[in-house]
Amino acid sequence: MNEIERLLSINPYSRTGEKQGKVEYIVVHWIGNANTSAVANRNYFNNLPSINAERRQKGLPDTYASSHDIIGLNGEQVHCIPYDEVAFHSGSYSMNRKSIGIEVCHPDWGGKFSDVTYNSLVELTAELCKKYGIGINNVIRHHDVTGKDCPKYYVENQGEWARFKQDVQNAITGTITPVPEEPKGSEEKPMYRFKNGKTVRSEERRVGK
Repeated sequence: MNEIERLLSINPYSRTGEKQGKVEYIVVHWIGNANTSAVANRNYFNNLPSINAERRQKGLPDTYASSHDIIGLNGEQVHCIPYDEVAFHSGSYSMNRKSIGIEVCHPDWGGKFSDVTYNSLVELTAELCKKYGIGINNVIRHHDVTGKDCPKYYVENQGEWARFKQDVQNAITGTITPVPEEPKGSEEKPMYRFKNGKTVRSEERRVGK
């Protein structure tokens, strides 16, 4: 596994240092910025304090966004936030406090992951499932939390998402094991939703991207 640790600096917009609760879910995203690298997107998260300062000068709202890992176009895994800390990724404060967010780079706006990126995502997801005792039905898309079209290709192509979960299950068990049918719908209620996935408690609410 080609893992690169590039932890974000502590800041209010992408890594506050808040501790996780019990990790129960893995949430998969597309980066939503075609043909960009994992490191470039990591640097975007890290630079949000200065980016937001410029946005405020233009009268624009603050942006909050981050993930624990970003998988790149060549399968590299950039680790941005420790797994015992909260990342701003799912669009739900309560989900953020019990999940690991993985952003995935994609070569074009169709959003399908390349084979090397896909295989790296399967490997990382399986390792995290084993580490935290997460069942395959708790491997979800951002879409399953808020209805957002993320990860785009795997929202539009349900069969490909089912195949991904099957591949993760096979990687966990080392055998071909049918994935059990998952329950319909989600009970998770988003709080204040922002475009890049950040949500905050009502007393901390700000308008964001």
